[in-house]
Amino acid sequence: MSRSFLPAFAFVLAASAVPLSGHAQSLTQCLLAHNQGLITPACAHLLGLSVQPSQPQTPPDNGGVHLRQSVTYQPLDNVFGQDSILGLKLGMTQADATSTMTSYCGKAPQVTNTYLSTTYKGVGVNTQYFPSTLTCQKGQDSLTVRLSIPVMGAVVTKIERSASFPMEASPHYADLQADIASKYGLHLQPMTRYGTPSGTAYAGPDGKVVTTQTGTTAEANEPLTYTTPHEMAYLSVTVIPVGENLSNVSSLRLTLEDLRAEEVMYAELFKQMNGSVDAKLSGSTVKAAL
Repeated sequence: MSRSFLPAFAFVLAASAVPLSGHAQSLTQCLLAHNQGLITPACAHLLGLSVQPSQPQTPPDNGGVHLRQSVTYQPLDNVFGQDSILGLKLGMTQADATSTMTSYCGKAPQVTNTYLSTTYKGVGVNTQYFPSTLTCQKGQDSLTVRLSIPVMGAVVTKIERSASFPMEASPHYADLQADIASKYGLHLQPMTRYGTPSGTAYAGPDGKVVTTQTGTTAEANEPLTYTTPHEMAYLSVTVIPVGENLSNVSSLRLTLEDLRAEEVMYAELFKQMNGSVDAKLSGSTVKAAL
């Protein structure tokens, strides 16, 4: 099956990066929000729509395939199955993740809807909209959670945290270094002027966890980006110092992702989208006029 769905997916995710909650005032931003099924009261007024602020808008029917849940999330049997980022864990349901994020951020996370599309046997096909990410922010601390494609229900497969700290009230690197080692088993190198401390713990095909002193750029469904072939999951941490002050931390980034689950759901996605095209082609009764 062609993987041309990736550019479409990237486009939709790029659109979702536009701030929609409370700040989507321009027509372009509001149209992007409307396409994702997310409308703020301000956008509703601008577009001439009637939407109750307390009632999220249901994404429109785009004529796509209604994906069915046919695979179940399998918890990781290594440390990544237990690790958490501010209480968020891989495999959490959308409801539990929403509750955890609401508790930390002080308000419910924003839900971003998206869809996937591809071409198979010359036929273009796309899915219906589905919730793909949850995001919330508490000051300069932001959380983003990726939810599984509907073929696996809606569970957490990736967690990202990005936190920035004011220079005059920044954490001590030594304390953070010790906390990360204690909680995640990642031992970051001392801070230097020639690079930022980072580390990655990843699970290989045998389930064993290995740590490195470099960050990761692993991308689901792209094995060439994995630290090791058939990588199952990883936790990545990167710390940035406060300018020339190597004793304090300016920002912190953490990523926890279940690559195995994402590979399983993408394989099932291909199967269902291929099947929808095959069904249409096999059931076609169209005859060319001669």
